[in-house]
Amino acid sequence: MNTKRNRRSLALGLVIPALFALLPMLAISGGIATTAQAGVKPTLSTVGAAQQEQILVLRVYFSDIAERDRLATQIGAEETSTAGGYLTKWADRATYNAMLAAGLRVQIDQEQTRLANMPIQWNKDSANPDTFYGGYLTVEEMYAFMDQKVAANPTLVEKIDIGDSWCKTHLGQCTQPNAWNGFDLYVLHITNRNIPGPKPVFWYDAGIHSREIATPEVAKRFISYLLDNYNSDADAHWLVDYHDIWVMPMLNPDGHHMNESGGNNPTLHRKNADRDDGCTTYDSFGTDINRNFPFVWGCCGGSSPSACSDIYRGPAQNSEEETQAIVAKVRSLIPDQRGPAESDPAPITTTGTLINMHSNAALNLYPWGYTASFAPNRTDIRNIGKHMSALNVFPPGNNYPACQNTDPNCLYIVDGDEKNWIYGELGSPGYSLELAGSNFFPAYPCLDNPPGVNGCTDPDPDIGLGLWPQNKGALLYHSKVSRTPYLLTRGPDAYTSTSTPITVTLGSSALVTGTINYNWVGNTPDGPEQNSYQQDVATAEYYIDTPPWAGGTGVPMTPVDGTYNSPTEAVQASINTGSLSPGRHIVFVRGRGVAVYEGFQSWGAASAIFVDVIPAGTVTPSPTGGTTATAVPPTITSIPTVAPSSTPVVPSATATPIIIIETNTPVGATDTVVASVTAVVSTSTPVGATATTTPCTVSYTDVPPGHTFYPYVRCLACKGIIGGYSDGTFRPNNAITRAQLSKIVANSAGFNEPVSGQTFEDVEPDNTFYLYIGRMASRGILGGYPCGGTGEPCGTTNRPYFRPNANATRGQISKIVSEAAGFDENHTTQTFEDVPPSNAFYIWIERLASRFIMGGYPCGTVEGEPCGTGNRAYFRWGNTSTRGQVSKIVSGAFFPDCDVP
Repeated sequence: MNTKRNRRSLALGLVIPALFALLPMLAISGGIATTAQAGVKPTLSTVGAAQQEQILVLRVYFSDIAERDRLATQIGAEETSTAGGYLTKWADRATYNAMLAAGLRVQIDQEQTRLANMPIQWNKDSANPDTFYGGYLTVEEMYAFMDQKVAANPTLVEKIDIGDSWCKTHLGQCTQPNAWNGFDLYVLHITNRNIPGPKPVFWYDAGIHSREIATPEVAKRFISYLLDNYNSDADAHWLVDYHDIWVMPMLNPDGHHMNESGGNNPTLHRKNADRDDGCTTYDSFGTDINRNFPFVWGCCGGSSPSACSDIYRGPAQNSEEETQAIVAKVRSLIPDQRGPAESDPAPITTTGTLINMHSNAALNLYPWGYTASFAPNRTDIRNIGKHMSALNVFPPGNNYPACQNTDPNCLYIVDGDEKNWIYGELGSPGYSLELAGSNFFPAYPCLDNPPGVNGCTDPDPDIGLGLWPQNKGALLYHSKVSRTPYLLTRGPDAYTSTSTPITVTLGSSALVTGTINYNWVGNTPDGPEQNSYQQDVATAEYYIDTPPWAGGTGVPMTPVDGTYNSPTEAVQASINTGSLSPGRHIVFVRGRGVAVYEGFQSWGAASAIFVDVIPAGTVTPSPTGGTTATAVPPTITSIPTVAPSSTPVVPSATATPIIIIETNTPVGATDTVVASVTAVVSTSTPVGATATTTPCTVSYTDVPPGHTFYPYVRCLACKGIIGGYSDGTFRPNNAITRAQLSKIVANSAGFNEPVSGQTFEDVEPDNTFYLYIGRMASRGILGGYPCGGTGEPCGTTNRPYFRPNANATRGQISKIVSEAAGFDENHTTQTFEDVPPSNAFYIWIERLASRFIMGGYPCGTVEGEPCGTGNRAYFRWGNTSTRGQVSKIVSGAFFPDCDVP
């Protein structure tokens, strides 16, 4: 028997009765049990009942961390952040009164109580009658989804049965709210089985707490992302090829079945369906699977011995069928890599990572969860957690604070949980990723949309762009570093992917470009924190078809500025395709730092891009039809998309970037700007061109294929949004005017209503831009300047002046694009040194920056822009932008996946 496992079991039988002495009169169920209702929890279906039967969302205040952790166990606190100095508890009025009588400092959160008792407006999806609460999948629907993915991708994914749920092993004992006989415990194994292993393991499970219904849906979307994009996204392709990715959307199917039985009013059941441990009250029985894992089980006051408690740890460690299945499977996949002592660190070469997804505390939790002491590998584990949160990586992180449960302003003590077990026993880093949201039941559209958009009614701004897009980056990062997480977190990120492959004729050269970056900032309860291993980039290299871990040969890449001497380096390499076979190839790019750790160089995770090589003489689509260049003045808007200091530049969240150095500096700028563009090809073949029936013929002599702004100018031109000049040029370096900005934004947004009357004194109905300016003004997107200034006399109507020929500033551009695109979320953080919250353009700049549509200039590069404590970039909101730069930002805001033939 494993000596380490035995040694760590010495305290497993300990029970601390004193933990429950504080509340002798309170029926501690950990849920919403009350003396008035004989332990029956209210559910969302109690809306409209008498006041004592309503759900109350309570704030239970604590004075210090010790009291926080003690009360969290006593009351079975919900999984919400404790940064406000209080725990959260859903309860009924009898429980509230009992808490008051026990002397606790309790307050009813009126707004959250209102939301918890709101009538649910969702109807079942008529196309999927088994869904509930507006589209959430039932267990049967989720398993059917898994079957569909296997059928569509037979060589890339298989559905594995790793055990049976409690109800399936106790036939006939599960009868409430209806009779069912349990479920198989299924997990999807995603990997290209045609590529031999061994391969590193990323284990990701969701739904361990069944009322946290958003977590299986995020897992479902991660599965779809990897498989649906296998042939179009180079990063998804190599992750599936070279990793064993295990995704278990519903770890607790019995509990999920109990929740979904409420339909549009899901119940609040959290645990599994185990009802033979002394609690038989419906919705209160069961074991908290995330307190049942066989490492420091029941050791430290982070779980309850009471069978009706929501944090009941079970009668013994690893007692539950669901826990046993996970433990056995993960042990078979990941070797034991840590010594027997609590202080033994896992080696730097440790392999494997694990995410156990929860809601709704909006946290990235890492070990230890049962003590304030640091885990032996804490620096590396914490750095991975910070990267999961970092907004200035690609795909961006979730912005949730990274912390261990016992940190101040984090959560509360937990023992016997999954992340402690995976690290404590096997040495691999484990995380409890807590989704955001105002409660356990976010409206279904909030999975994919920010608050206020497309039916997302959740008021919590922490949801960001939606729970799936918000957490996509963290999940992909785990996939990338799972080979050697403690070593790869010490290396820089590489950004080289593109949503469209480079297409090049055999024998021609393809210019592959990218950014190697150490300079990212994570989120912690104490505020933003830099990458713990930030250092100068030492080098970068690329591999064709065979990555380094499979024996590929690296080819050095060149720093664009000529020298590797910065934490962020733009890199490039010209690939001669003469020796390649026709067809699709994958190019891997990675970088490393200057430091060496325990004899290992600090290489970071790779990124990849597709290159399609076509035979010489192949007829590529010659542009015909479409919009031709005309003498119509240009009408585009953008700002240089530049990485904020500590922010590698990336494009909008819906496209995958390739980063290059932009040689067109904005008016007034003296330094080189880092810009994000799609693939650059040094041939005449249009980027990503494929034969279609209506190819576009638009081309400009000064924006050839391979130009920084070629794909964006081409996108907008082929859509008829912008035009060129009669001499066949586009003039990408010319500054953009306010009138041109109005036209391109109005056309990109699809504004086409008629305009009458005259709004501005200097924009009469015969003005070339009258319609576009009028449409934007009528929507309140832009305004003018009061008359009476020099050269702007007031007429009889005192109309303002628009100044159509004035150059648009970066601040104005951010406001107009953001408003026309309908971006309306609020922000409270400060991304740029020169754009504090008091800046007139702050909110619009932050909205675009958060979507990686634009960025800033690294601090310290020019006089007057010193680096502060946070090394924030400068936005230069008063500067103007060029036509090329504007093409990029408009394309990113309105057409992020633009692909014209």
